[in-house]
This record gives sequence, C-alpha cells and structure tokens, in this order.
Amino acid sequence: MPANLTPEFLAARERFNRAKTPEEKLDALQEMLATIPKHKGTEKMQADIKRRIAKLREQLEQARRSGKGGGVSYHVERAGAAQIVLVGPPNSGKSSLLAALTNATPVIAPYPLSTLKPVPGMMEYEDVQIQLVDLPPITRQYTEGWVYGLIRMADAVAFCLDLSRPSWRAEGEEVLALLLERKIQLTAGPTRQVDWRTVEKRTAAVGLKEDLGGERVAEFLRWCEGRYPGVAVSTATGEGLEGLRAALFEASGIVRIYTKKPGHPPDFSKPYTIREGATVLNVVEEIHKDFVKRLKYVRLWGSGKFQGQQVPLDHVVQDRDVVEIHVS
Repeated sequence: MPANLTPEFLAARERFNRAKTPEEKLDALQEMLATIPKHKGTEKMQADIKRRIAKLREQLEQARRSGKGGGVSYHVERAGAAQIVLVGPPNSGKSSLLAALTNATPVIAPYPLSTLKPVPGMMEYEDVQIQLVDLPPITRQYTEGWVYGLIRMADAVAFCLDLSRPSWRAEGEEVLALLLERKIQLTAGPTRQVDWRTVEKRTAAVGLKEDLGGERVAEFLRWCEGRYPGVAVSTATGEGLEGLRAALFEASGIVRIYTKKPGHPPDFSKPYTIREGATVLNVVEEIHKDFVKRLKYVRLWGSGKFQGQQVPLDHVVQDRDVVEIHVS
C-alpha cells in the first residue's frame, strides 16, 4: 500500500535529517509522527518513528540525570477524548486557568516562567473529559524545542492572554510570530492556504482577567474576529468559564457518537469519541474492528435525513449522532 506522505511530513523529515542536536531531532520526529498519514501503509513507519522518539527521550533523560548537557525533554501521555495545550506569553494566567477548569494543582506565581514543565489536568465537559496541558510560556529567549513539539502533537490550542495588561495585543502577536517561525499557525480550522511546511492547529483564544480588562475585553473579542473563537473569562469570579468549556470542546475537533441495540433505547451513558469528518464506517471500526467484516447495514438517528434510516457507510457523522449497527 502506498504511503502517500504529506508535504508536512516530508518537510519534518528533511528537518530531522538536518538536525544537529538531540532536541532538534526529537522536535522533528514529533512533527513527523503528528503529520504522517494514519493508515495500514504507514504502520511500520509510525512504529519506527515512535521507537526513535522513545530512544531519544531515554538519551536526553540519561543526559539530564548525569548533568551532561542535552537539555530536558518532556512527553505528556494522552488521556481523555482530546488533548489541548495552554499556550501564551509569560504570566498570561494559564496556570490559574488550568486550576479553575481541572483538579490539577500547578504552581501559580506572580513572576515570569513559574511553569517549567508541562502540567496536565482533566476538564469535564458534559459527558466527556478533555486533557488540558499547561506549557511553559512562549518567549524568544527561553522556550525549548520540546514545547513546540507538544504543541504540534496536541489536538488543539487554548491561546491565553492577560486582558488586565495594556500590552496584551503586542504580547499575543509576538507569540504568534514565534510560533510561525517554528512552522505552527493557530487557526479556527484547516485553511490549506498556508505554507506547505506549516502545521495548522485549531485554536480557541482565551482573554483572562475579564473582571480587570475593562474596554480591553471588547477589543480582544474584535481582535479574535476572523482568526478563531474568543472567550473572555475570569478565574477569580468564574465569569465565562462554562462558555470556555464549550469553546474548547468545539476546538478539540471531536464528535460524540452513541450506540443503540436493535429494539432497545440508545445508550447515552458514555459516548464513543471520534474525529470530525469521520464516516459511519470509521465509527463501526472504532466500536469493534470485527464488525466491519460482518456488517449488514447501519441505522442512524441525528444527522440523517430521516430518523432511524439506513445510511451509506461514507455518511459523515455529527456530534451526538446515534448509530444502530446490524451485523450477520
């Protein structure tokens, strides 16, 4: 089966071949894994990339423990339905936001660079959980390559800005420029109009300290127009946090699918989660790969023209669809 490698993957592979340090190689490998097409024809390549990533991480950890250069690299094990990273300039309020939305207990301090390593937490949204990861701030002087690697690997970005500061706009534009230098662009969704080497990450912008922002709140929301969804919140008062949960779910790019046995009501206790754009066949594969060989037809409630109708296997499912799978 042909691999049909994407331009983004080929660019990352070229960057890997040019890399001189373990950190640069790890950064490129992580981008390769994020951009390689996921199908049977690339399974061996994916396994080889993962093996190389694991080996490099082990080398960097050994170097860190022995105190011999090489820097530090971090990996965050994915959990929940999606992984969203919190990105922003120094002291933008990311750690306070993580604490407000999850049970995590990050270091919250009024000085720059208090977050030195990734801190994960689980955010509940209705009947799913989404992993939020607080990252060190984006700066020209101090941001290490592994931070950009985690951004590339995430499903989406929460772009955090402190609206209590008059300089919030300039700080935000500086972060966007630094990300773009590393071939990462924050968008509302794939545009396919960027440089072919650039990775686009779905984004929700978060204006923090809404209670102290004054007229900057309205300025922030206007600034977000045409870029990505924007939500102004306050972790001190709780204002906007529920709306932010919904915005982060939308940015995650996942849909919830429920199942129904023939002759029984739907099971809404726990949904299956799958990427936006997935088809009915993808859902069947997600539920049980063996069902594909025995599949007769699928009935669907939700996005179909008629409720409970048989739908073609290439029908694109939508959030909260209910499927009833009939097998032989």
